[in-house]
Amino acid sequence: MTARKSGMSQQDLMDKEDPAPAIVSLREQLKAAMSREEELKAQVGSDEALFAYVKDGIKALEPLKPQPMPTPKLRHAPLSAVAIWCDAHSEEMVREEETEGLSKYDWQTFEDRMARLPEKTVELTNIMRQASDVKVLTLALLGDWFMGEIHPDEVGWGSSKTLPNALPNASRVLAEAIVRVATSFDAVNVIGLVGNHGRTTKKPVTKMTADRNWDYALYLIAQEFTKRCPNVKWTLPKSLIHVTEVEKWKVALTHGDVCKRTHTHPYFGISQAVAKEQQSRRRTDKDFDYMFMGHWHHFGIIEDNIIICPSLIGPNQFSQYRMHARSQARQLLTFWTEKHGMSTMWPINL
Repeated sequence: MTARKSGMSQQDLMDKEDPAPAIVSLREQLKAAMSREEELKAQVGSDEALFAYVKDGIKALEPLKPQPMPTPKLRHAPLSAVAIWCDAHSEEMVREEETEGLSKYDWQTFEDRMARLPEKTVELTNIMRQASDVKVLTLALLGDWFMGEIHPDEVGWGSSKTLPNALPNASRVLAEAIVRVATSFDAVNVIGLVGNHGRTTKKPVTKMTADRNWDYALYLIAQEFTKRCPNVKWTLPKSLIHVTEVEKWKVALTHGDVCKRTHTHPYFGISQAVAKEQQSRRRTDKDFDYMFMGHWHHFGIIEDNIIICPSLIGPNQFSQYRMHARSQARQLLTFWTEKHGMSTMWPINL
């Protein structure tokens, strides 16, 4: 092949056929660097090296003084509380001028809502305590605490903080909210599952989903912040679904991306996926009576026992102009009895 036919210069053609020692050396250096990068990525994903690196620098928060619980005026069966916090997208930016003034969200909004959340949780719980004892709170964290990096083109234009900055700060904001809510319960059992936005891979994966997800790092750091609170216990599943027990009822928790969307509304796909999941668990101790999921950013109930939980971020540009739907920024608080299962549900408006 001649240089003229290939469109290459004579020197380029020579380097291709018989590369100079300097080019060979540079290629080897690049190959070694790429290999080292892949090695580091695998290390962070498999042995939680990031958390191990920052752990010694985390100073645990001081537990707050426990608040007195109201004595029930009526003596009904005791209740257990279950709160669902999910889809905060802490560092995402929703500009008013891009939504006709219908929505606004930034880091300050995230902090303000996370400050109101424990206050309203305790306020509503104290209303229920007028009739029943409520001593235990199960706090289910269903993921998507970050906008993440799965849509690279959006990150530079639609975030109020870089992810390395948002991770430790969001962890502390979450930990402070947990410390505050823990003052009003004898026990707070925190269960943290990861979402899809926090993943470090561009495409969804089914293996090592927690190890390769910034939500999991957030939980590890928040757990370290709350370690001086004796009534706060953490469970960090590495599975896509986790089944826990509330007043002898089996409750499945998941972010929600285990279900595929069908048409504009995801209800049929969710119903089919949950039915198949229950069928696959028959005659095992991982069957469930209820399922809670986030991911879909709006509130809905399917067939009485599938609860789609609303988001903390509320509506954004995508939901307004691509989904043509607007869901209020909310989180859920529910109350359970052994006899009736989930007996009361309070949407916490933020």
